[in-house]
Amino acid sequence: MTKTRFLINATAAAAVVAFVVPAQAVIPVPIKPAAQDFPLELVFRQTVNGKVADLTNVPLKITDASGKVVFQGESPGPYFIARLPAGRYNVTAHWDDWNFSKDVTIGAGHDRVVFAWKRDTPNVG
Repeated sequence: MTKTRFLINATAAAAVVAFVVPAQAVIPVPIKPAAQDFPLELVFRQTVNGKVADLTNVPLKITDASGKVVFQGESPGPYFIARLPAGRYNVTAHWDDWNFSKDVTIGAGHDRVVFAWKRDTPNVG
């Protein structure tokens, strides 16, 4: 059985992630150095009236080319980093009232996918 390893951000302010490995302890590591060692990096951001904010607690589902769910859970955000076998995947993230899906192909390199929600609210008053 192949083990999939995930890195999930634990605190956005400190840009630290927690390295989650089945049957092992959670090990905090800095996001920037760790990201390059993983083929998939997801980033979740929202822009409201021109101000960018990192998103946390983003429901996330990753399926492989056959439709099998390889990850379903919540990314504490704003980063989610995964080591997945080479292949094609669909990543679906949910924020507010929206679901967004993106197809990604994992190969030899590093793929950074940014889910960016934009919202303009009318000036009040």
